[in-house]
Amino acid sequence: MFSYLYSALLIILFALIIRGVAFEFRGKGGSTLWEKSWDAAIFFGSFIPSLLFGVAFGNIFQGLPMDGSGYHGTLLSLLNPYGILTGVLFVLLFLQHGVLWIAMKTDGELSLRAARLSVRVWSGLLAAAVLFLIYTAFATALYRNFMDVPAWFAVPAAAVASLLAVRIFSGAGSYSRAFFASCSTIVMVIFTGIIGLYPNLIPSRIDPAYSLTIFNSSSSIYTLKIMTAVVLLFVPVVIGYQIWIYRIFRAKVTPRDIESSPEAY
Repeated sequence: MFSYLYSALLIILFALIIRGVAFEFRGKGGSTLWEKSWDAAIFFGSFIPSLLFGVAFGNIFQGLPMDGSGYHGTLLSLLNPYGILTGVLFVLLFLQHGVLWIAMKTDGELSLRAARLSVRVWSGLLAAAVLFLIYTAFATALYRNFMDVPAWFAVPAAAVASLLAVRIFSGAGSYSRAFFASCSTIVMVIFTGIIGLYPNLIPSRIDPAYSLTIFNSSSSIYTLKIMTAVVLLFVPVVIGYQIWIYRIFRAKVTPRDIESSPEAY
């Protein structure tokens, strides 16, 4: 994946680096131009990875042009209609998730603005999701596993139900429930892709014999045992750390917080 999609992944890496730096540098200058420049960096550093991750996975879903001699595509060939549609879907999923987080974690005018934006984003997200589901039937073989085992349709159905729940809860002003419904939507979308790809990791569009699967791409048994032990030891630590962080910052950001620290806004 890193070899074939090197250019796209490198752009994502640089965008994430700039984004991380922008949050720190934005408050270091004293001019409006300085702040607006870093605001633009935060925007593009967030938008580009969201779009390109979607483009990358859209191309993986439909298969990459690869055979025994390697990959035969370019960065521009990744920007095909299905890849771009998947990129738009990812951007809207993350944007919906982000505005719900802001609506849930802030108070006053900022929370209301985020809530209003959430309603507009949801309409676009629903349209993109419908187009994605239809286009997927023609551009990929993702539905093959679902047709073989119809019970798996419960997963994309759960994604659709969660997406509808986002609108219901946000319309009722229950932004925390809408946020967790958005979490469920994203998780179910991911598992829909995983189920549809199985056993492929990266299918070949040229010849299925050249596809990378969980079997021909697997590490040795010894490596898998070591990594399983590492996961069992450290993933709970990471989860515990995240719970601790969220607990520390569980309070809402209020207008008084913004007034006492204007650069926070």
